[in-house]
Amino acid sequence: MHNRSTTDATNPPMDAAIIDLDGTVYRSETVIPGAPEGIALLRDAGIDTVFVTNSATKSREACRDRLASLGIEADVSQFVTSASVTAAYVTDHYPGNAVLVIGEQALHDEFTQAGAAVTTEPADADVVVVGNDSNFDYETLARGLRAVDAGAALIGTNGDRKVPTDDGMYPGAGALIEAIAYAATHDPDRICGKPNQPMIDVSLETLGTDPADCLIIGDNPETDIEMGRRAGLTTVLVLSGVVDNTDLLLGGKPADYVIDSLGEIGTVLDSS
Repeated sequence: MHNRSTTDATNPPMDAAIIDLDGTVYRSETVIPGAPEGIALLRDAGIDTVFVTNSATKSREACRDRLASLGIEADVSQFVTSASVTAAYVTDHYPGNAVLVIGEQALHDEFTQAGAAVTTEPADADVVVVGNDSNFDYETLARGLRAVDAGAALIGTNGDRKVPTDDGMYPGAGALIEAIAYAATHDPDRICGKPNQPMIDVSLETLGTDPADCLIIGDNPETDIEMGRRAGLTTVLVLSGVVDNTDLLLGGKPADYVIDSLGEIGTVLDSS
């Protein structure tokens, strides 16, 4: 199915697309049917693409290799992750500050590559950065709490509530960030990933495009589609990830277009 919230006659042709990964191109280890064909169709139409994910658990190189295994070729420069955006944001806004990183190895690596001063001691931390972490436990929560209580800024990679996998939904980074924020009675000072401004800025800079000429395609109304609305992009919601036709988040007009999967992107191109 698909719908449009404005008249198609007023829509200029698109020249760029921001494409989500988890829930849009693949789910865990499984490619979503039609996704490779949809990406090929975008490229054949002369649309530049960048893959933008709120995941902070995989490096940009790992994202590239995952797509290559699905038959989708892309350069590392065409990937933006919440880990890479957060590392860039923190090193720019908190230069020289000691950073306590809570997350998977990919997040730690981004900060190392960015030249950040990383610490493991809560008392020494000026900034606490939190991403999704499969090893998150009570002691991790305590470390984050102690650092924030001591005055450290609290920065999150992304606010995703949950992540779709082959085995069902798992908690997202947002759940871990909120746990520390609740314990410390301290709202996050910045969330860097979708739908927030740091991710918007890096994504559009990577593409070098005007927002009016750009699509955003994703499965999450609260992140992908909200980012598109904030940035003035044409929004395309796919029902292959965190929401389906029964989800309450589909109330009203959830996006400019709603399609079952990326494989139906041709209906959007035909309407623009």
